[in-house]
Amino acid sequence: MDPKEELTFHSQDPLIKFLSHIVSWCVKILACLMVVVIIWATVDVAYHLWVHSTESQDAIFNVERLLQDLGAFLAVMIAIEIFMNIVIFLRSERVHVPLVLATALTAVARKVIIIDYLTISYEIMFAVGAIIAAVGTIFWLVTRNVSSFKS
Repeated sequence: MDPKEELTFHSQDPLIKFLSHIVSWCVKILACLMVVVIIWATVDVAYHLWVHSTESQDAIFNVERLLQDLGAFLAVMIAIEIFMNIVIFLRSERVHVPLVLATALTAVARKVIIIDYLTISYEIMFAVGAIIAAVGTIFWLVTRNVSSFKS
């Protein structure tokens, strides 16, 4: 499928037109719900940072808590990137592949940051490494191809 093809169908068929409108409205509803998730997650991060900062000074610099906070921040960033994917789709009815791949890399980075290395098996570690290598390579190839077409 050509990346410049639109994802919704523009057809003379009334059923296809109707179904395309339903899909468009569903995407708009998802955008609204994603904003609610982003606000909710941001309030949650702020609350937990406040609670952590008001506890005893020894507990503030706990490595486990720091990793939890970083994971929460990255979860909000992933939600924002997903919202951006939805907005790009609504504007152009196309999927912006580099942004989707960047979202995937952020999600994997979050997993790497919050992973408990003491309890995880080596198979899972190799799998996460393979996912990082695969998504990173695909991201590089896609962005390299896009920039080579522009010049």
